[in-house]
Amino acid sequence: MIDLFILAIAIGFFGSLHCVGMCGGLVSALCMTRPKLWWPGLLSYQSGRIFTYTILGFIAGSLGTSLGDLGWFKQFQWLLTLLAGGLMILFACYLGGWLPDPFSRLTAKISRASGLSYWMKKASGSNRLDAWLIIGLLNGLLPCGLVYAGLALSLTATSPFQGAMVMLLFGLGTVPAMLAVPSLLRTITPSKRGNFLKIAALLLIILGIFTMLRGNLHHHEHSQTNHSMGTEMESHDDHAHHH
Repeated sequence: MIDLFILAIAIGFFGSLHCVGMCGGLVSALCMTRPKLWWPGLLSYQSGRIFTYTILGFIAGSLGTSLGDLGWFKQFQWLLTLLAGGLMILFACYLGGWLPDPFSRLTAKISRASGLSYWMKKASGSNRLDAWLIIGLLNGLLPCGLVYAGLALSLTATSPFQGAMVMLLFGLGTVPAMLAVPSLLRTITPSKRGNFLKIAALLLIILGIFTMLRGNLHHHEHSQTNHSMGTEMESHDDHAHHH
């Protein structure tokens, strides 16, 4: 359980570094319209985003727990950890500039449909905390390979609370980079930014591989346990039969 929580924070932290490379990111777009950073708005935005992630994690954890009693779902949970690892590696390739963003068109459509663009206009010219909070809440719903990786891990949780914790920690893991982004964008050169992102991408690939190996290990242990329980039951039946 602890390793799942550490993994969630690490995915959030290394993955969120892509915001440093995306000048068009929501936070950057909001902050660049101002002469100096407005911290209350920035913190309100982060709170909204993390709240959405936590709720999604709770839903995923509830779903995973209710289906957990079904035999086939254990097999499916193993596939989910492989999917999470795969999504992280795919996202890392986009982060390092080796692949285009697979969700860019979908993100643009959802931004328009959800009213995110409207709230962005409202927040950019005013000190309205509610507008910044709503942007955060809606931003948590935007398609992102990294969020999907976190949710795939939440589905393998043993309780709704654990699922919520995975996504809460994932969200908190993204905060340091997200708060540093506006300041960094004013100082860091494009070439330095590129190198920085490639390092983050490699670390995320390592995390993706680790997630897949972790899933394989748990699956192997579960199979071994089931096998030994089956063998014990068979020998017990044989013993009872002889008596």
